[in-house]
Amino acid sequence: MKPEFHVGLYQFVFSLSQALDLINPAMANHHRRVAYIALRVAEAMELAGRAKEDVIVAAALHDIGALSTQRNSGEDTLNLKLRCSRFGYQLLQKFKPFQIPARIVRFHNVPWAWGENREVEGQEVPLGSHIVNLANIVSRLLDKSGSFASQAQSIRDQIAQMQGQVLMPEHVQAFLHASANDAFWLDIESPDLSQIILDRMPFSSVELNLDGLLDFAELLAQVIDFRSRFTATHSSGVAASASTLAQLFGFPAVDCKRLLIAGYLHDIGKLAIPTELLDKNGSLNSDEWNVVRGHPYYTYRILSPIEGIEDIALWCGSHHERLCGTGYPFRAPHEEIPLESRILAVADVFTAVTENRPYRTGLDQASVVAIFDAMVNDHALDANVVNVLKSHYAEVDHSRAAAQSHALQDYKDFMEGLAVLDLSAARAAHLAWKQRLRAHLDGKQPLAHEQLVDHRECDLGRWYYGEGLHYYGHLAEVRQLEEPHAAMHELIHALVEHQAQGRRDDAEACLEQVEPLSRRIVELLKTIERKAAQDVTSAIDQLY
Repeated sequence: MKPEFHVGLYQFVFSLSQALDLINPAMANHHRRVAYIALRVAEAMELAGRAKEDVIVAAALHDIGALSTQRNSGEDTLNLKLRCSRFGYQLLQKFKPFQIPARIVRFHNVPWAWGENREVEGQEVPLGSHIVNLANIVSRLLDKSGSFASQAQSIRDQIAQMQGQVLMPEHVQAFLHASANDAFWLDIESPDLSQIILDRMPFSSVELNLDGLLDFAELLAQVIDFRSRFTATHSSGVAASASTLAQLFGFPAVDCKRLLIAGYLHDIGKLAIPTELLDKNGSLNSDEWNVVRGHPYYTYRILSPIEGIEDIALWCGSHHERLCGTGYPFRAPHEEIPLESRILAVADVFTAVTENRPYRTGLDQASVVAIFDAMVNDHALDANVVNVLKSHYAEVDHSRAAAQSHALQDYKDFMEGLAVLDLSAARAAHLAWKQRLRAHLDGKQPLAHEQLVDHRECDLGRWYYGEGLHYYGHLAEVRQLEEPHAAMHELIHALVEHQAQGRRDDAEACLEQVEPLSRRIVELLKTIERKAAQDVTSAIDQLY
């Protein structure tokens, strides 16, 4: 095996982009199309170097947060999109090379709104976010059943109509310039779109050594595992078990690390499996089981094109093969199954039966050994690997438990962070309204009549009656928000009416009455934020 290697980060980006498209067959090639359109707009805007690359990475991964975000009946489309964006930001920002793309992803669903959304949630929105938003909209407007070139003028017209309200005018003009020829649309339709992107834009030499690859593999493991509360730490357990078994076999340190990476990546094909099947409480029927059985095949297809990790791709794709030849997806005979795949298979079964799940505790050693003995007798697992496990059971189990304990803390931190982002977004939406009121009274930014919406329709109200009540409605402080918020909107209407009639003193008096209501709203939101983070930890502790 190779002692060391370097692999291009952007090969992983586009392989992961391909994996995202597995989630919904109707969206096939969507992320690559968005990346290409964003690239062409960035070119027309004369972006260069890492600034342009960060936009392309964000475009290729823009929906990564949608993998683990479930829609609820009370949540409007924009709130859902923003929550998905925050989830994606949480995932990506933990990996250093993706920290700037993560910020782009966080705000990529924010409309331009005639420039009002230069700053959102108390932060400046990167220009790249608006580029990705435009590219995403263009891709979604395409009718996949027809020729893209024949739709070009219609889509260009629709995008032109969104200028200002939804999309940044400079970006619209850049898109209209870039898309004025047939080649643009034929490129988008091409089956070689990934190569077209790479040919058009040779990425700078951002390469991963083995340690960097391990960091990226841990990110992907969270993308996979955080889709289901039942499997939030599974890949970490498999990775630690496989690496420890490799050490016990006498593998060199570099090869143990490669098996650690394989453990993190082995289930990436589960991105193609609907979450409801992963979370199903009960037995799968034959059709459902056939869908689940496909995940190691997709793992292999996602990873195998990446130069430098072809062997890891094979190990991961073969971790459900069985020595008796009845495994899946290849039904490989025993002589074609690498030792590393056999180790990974044992590590996967070992983790599955020993880890605590929300619906059951892990099995004791005697029960685990009985399962492995039966699988060896059935020629499902390698007897040599199982014997090493049995001889060093405590050591392997300790490494698994320690890794999963660390991963569980990461999961808690992640979910707490998401709660904080939700509440900080709500607080920022409220404070933005206060600033607009002050600007209105000072004549700097008059409020239009259509902006005087009911308390249910403002940004905070949309959050409150959507994700706020759904995710945090069990907290008393959430219920207490409605009264001061509704009262504040009544004062806003009165303030604007007084201002329109020239009664400046009365308008200022209304603003003074708004202030204590606003303080109360902010206090409630801060309390909700603190309690929501505590509840996340408590709920996860109860599950595990």
